Amino acid sequence: MSRSLLSAVTALALLTLPAAARADDDAKKEAKDKDAKCTISVKKGDLVSQGKNLVVDGKGADRDAVAIDGNVVVRAGATVNDVAAIRGKVTVEAGARVSGDINALNGNVHIQKGATVAGDVTAIGGRIQADEGASIAGKKNDLSITINGEEFFQKIIGEALSGTLKGDCELRFTEE
Repeated sequence: MSRSLLSAVTALALLTLPAAARADDDAKKEAKDKDAKCTISVKKGDLVSQGKNLVVDGKGADRDAVAIDGNVVVRAGATVNDVAAIRGKVTVEAGARVSGDINALNGNVHIQKGATVAGDVTAIGGRIQADEGASIAGKKNDLSITINGEEFFQKIIGEALSGTLKGDCELRFTEE
């Protein structure tokens, strides 16, 4: 779920960038902004938070954890499938387990010593910090570019998505 979520958000951001570059006056840009819509699909039973932090306690290996404009913390002893944070960071504490992937868009990922991630860890517009003794079975992928002291993806993607995820984004729950 989180790979498709991250892919959809990344595609939206990449499509928005050329459109913003072509906008030659405020009227055109304002008209395009009014048409911008965002839909994020999650499964029933998944843990979802918008505008606040999501803390995962206990077991729930069949559930995903998704935070929009907030952080995800997977506590010691908890198990989840996939984790995604959009404009927030992900922390997997010692003794916690992620049985799938972790994706952060405009946020950092911290895997503490003794934490386990069975899949890949990706941070776009952020960094991955894996403590010595943390276990990551998949690949670590982070993409962060600093231009004139500002993180490129946080600035550009953040501006492209600003307001969209907070005001015009709808969460859709599916049966799958």
